[in-house]
Amino acid sequence: MYASQTQHGTPGLEGAGVPGTPPGLLGWQVYFLCFTAGIWGVRHPVPAVAACGVLWLGLVLFRRPRLVSCLASLALAAVCFLGGGRYGLSALPDVPSAAPQLAAVSDAGAKAFVSGRVAAVTDKAFGRVEILLEGANATLIPKPERGDDAPELVGPPPAPPPVAIPGRIAWDWDEPAYRPAPGQNVEALLRLRPVHGFLNAGGADFEWQQRLRGVFFRAYTRGPEVEADWGRRPANPWWDAREHLRQRLLSALPDTQGGAIVLGLLLGDRSRIGPEATEELRAAGLSHTLALSGLNVVYVAVLGLGLAWCLGLAWPGLFLRIPRQKLAILLSLPLVAAYVWLGQGSPSLVRSAWMFFFWGLLLLLDRGRALVDGLFLALLLMVAWDPLCVFDVSLQMSAVAVAGLAFLHPWLRGLPPRGRGVLGRGLRLAWDAFALTLAANIALLPITIWYFGAFAPNFLLNLPWLPLQGLVVQVLGMAGLALAPVPGLETFAGWLLSCATLVQDWMLALLHRLWLGGWFPTWALLRPLWPEILGGAAVLALAPFCRDARKPLPVLLVIAGLLAMAWPHAELARDEARDEVRLTVLDVGQSQAVLVSAPGGRRVLVDGGGALSRTFDMGRSVVGPALTWGRPPRLDAVVMTHPDADHAQGLVWILRQFGVGSFRTNGQWPEGELAGALEAALAENTSGGVIGGMAAGKLAPAPLRAGERLDLGAGVELEALHPAEGYAGRGTNDNSVVLRLLWRGEPLALLPGDVQRDGIEDMLERKRDLRAAVLLLPHHGSKSSLSGMLYEAVAPDQAVVSCGFQNMYRFPNKDVVAELGLRGIPLAGTHERGMLELVWRVPGRAFGLAGQRF
Repeated sequence: MYASQTQHGTPGLEGAGVPGTPPGLLGWQVYFLCFTAGIWGVRHPVPAVAACGVLWLGLVLFRRPRLVSCLASLALAAVCFLGGGRYGLSALPDVPSAAPQLAAVSDAGAKAFVSGRVAAVTDKAFGRVEILLEGANATLIPKPERGDDAPELVGPPPAPPPVAIPGRIAWDWDEPAYRPAPGQNVEALLRLRPVHGFLNAGGADFEWQQRLRGVFFRAYTRGPEVEADWGRRPANPWWDAREHLRQRLLSALPDTQGGAIVLGLLLGDRSRIGPEATEELRAAGLSHTLALSGLNVVYVAVLGLGLAWCLGLAWPGLFLRIPRQKLAILLSLPLVAAYVWLGQGSPSLVRSAWMFFFWGLLLLLDRGRALVDGLFLALLLMVAWDPLCVFDVSLQMSAVAVAGLAFLHPWLRGLPPRGRGVLGRGLRLAWDAFALTLAANIALLPITIWYFGAFAPNFLLNLPWLPLQGLVVQVLGMAGLALAPVPGLETFAGWLLSCATLVQDWMLALLHRLWLGGWFPTWALLRPLWPEILGGAAVLALAPFCRDARKPLPVLLVIAGLLAMAWPHAELARDEARDEVRLTVLDVGQSQAVLVSAPGGRRVLVDGGGALSRTFDMGRSVVGPALTWGRPPRLDAVVMTHPDADHAQGLVWILRQFGVGSFRTNGQWPEGELAGALEAALAENTSGGVIGGMAAGKLAPAPLRAGERLDLGAGVELEALHPAEGYAGRGTNDNSVVLRLLWRGEPLALLPGDVQRDGIEDMLERKRDLRAAVLLLPHHGSKSSLSGMLYEAVAPDQAVVSCGFQNMYRFPNKDVVAELGLRGIPLAGTHERGMLELVWRVPGRAFGLAGQRF
């Protein structure tokens, strides 16, 4: 794995001469990885220290230096690690202080005139444009005072002074009527909101991701009717030329999803790709083809190879002066630069271009190890320019994929014996192509599961899809785009673009048929913890070196990596054996999802959140990843308290992908698209009864009525208190299932769903025992569920609420908060503290409360 630091990079392993052994790492590359680990340690200190230690240990074990050299290398690794951490901290934007003026400007419902300069314009999915504003100031629109005591004003109320907005503002504009240019000034009426995401243990940290971009405030508008005063467009010939090409392309491309993908391949504009095509590509494991990346740069380089071949036909003696390979590289460099310009200079495209540049440079200089050394030189430049790029997911996936090609592909390629004859050579070529795709996907598997919590095992579709899309669709599209501005060739350019669109539409049509036939399964998997990722990376990196039987060290290190992967599972078994009960209120915005965990690893999910938007899947993006962080995708039961979208939408993904023992409802079912999605998910899930120990069968909903109990073992039960048989509430909220969590007969928590006054009064009239140590406020703390009699009957020591940050309903209602305060009941909410976790180690009222934010 580690190479000797000689002139030619001779591998330090004697087994490097074994066919199929990949190249090793040079010393400076190991220390650069220690420096990168230091930057990573700004956010993840413990895994970063462990990774740096593993790198140093591998360097020492493979090179076996003397003690003095060993200590010197340890000191150098520590210096690199600490230097990386210091460099990363210096580049990290500071979080602005919570000044009262900023709080007033970003208050829920408040609007302000925002003036600033456009820093960047990016086309987003589903017809949306993101406009980054910098140097912004906001002037709050004053609200007139109301009431008998309000002073009488003549004219409009005076406007407060403008407030400087720190960092950048990310303004998302759906269906925009105007496309600004970078550098243009604007004054717009916007509703600013601080950046705030879903804060769950092990989940994606949206606030951190936006902080890396220097974005601390967001704004959203929809439709052309936006009150905005745009300044004069600055002189920017490069931007104007690209916009001119974009308009020509839009007029020439057919209005189909194939045309939308061609537009994305050429300009990085995915705004016209619909949600159905996006979902089918994701299910097929092809969503990465929608983003401009290294693959697209490779296809542009193919054009350079084609040009070199044409020049060779025209001037046969040319290759005597310069080899065809080097000529292709030289011709490809300006083409790649032009493609970066067309793609708006997106970070992933720029980084891929730098990787290509260094690979080409090393090949022009006749240096070996071009793939590995070119990758590290490009990463060195990127990290030196922007150390925070270490946290960019697209860069991580690009670097890991290339590393997989460099280290795993030679090993996989050398596994089968070489064939003879035409058939043998054909099989060999097929295996080489398969090994190429397999190497990249194996390397990406840990990071894909970690970030997305799901895996589409359909990577074989990349074999026909990528060459057809890259060498036919993209090449035809680029030729048409290049000829479109040429006078007299507009018709021919339009024909090329139509051909590219036609081929892409055929591919999408075939993909749709396969998707309807159920050919694209998606698996929800356990999201690995950092020891598993580190151990898995060590196993993948060292496995190719285990072929040399004379060197047992790689085998021993692979075993150590496997033990590291097994360690979290041993810890999980120990945690599940603890005699404790956990109630976790997930941070799902203005919705609700609650997880009950009992000894022995038994888990029940009560509601799944949702309804943030039509295109956002709360189950896939938030609830599912939170439930699978370090744990397998299994639940003993799922309870849908009522069919409102903010409680039921996220269950679609859970019911489709998780092993579920039983599915209980209040007897009501959603309407419209949500009903169809839930029915389809249940039809695909065949785990009903498996977890509960019964025979396998289709998962089906079953009503949960008052008096029934869900037994989780170890004395833990969920007792249904509502709705009673024959109860007919005023709506779905009043018919919510109300559950009480019990442990060995002691009441721990009351989970009332969205029940309102009518349902509450029915329970009180029926003399239900509502006592509990913790009360989850009904209906997200709405005033419609305010009931002093409920608080008195429950007599909780703690109240918790699930609601969205600065939500439009202003939940929890101020009267509810005031009533709880009068009764001395403390309140904790997900809108302020993120995910809430309550832990009981003994039955009763003694519990611990922890939140993700303090």
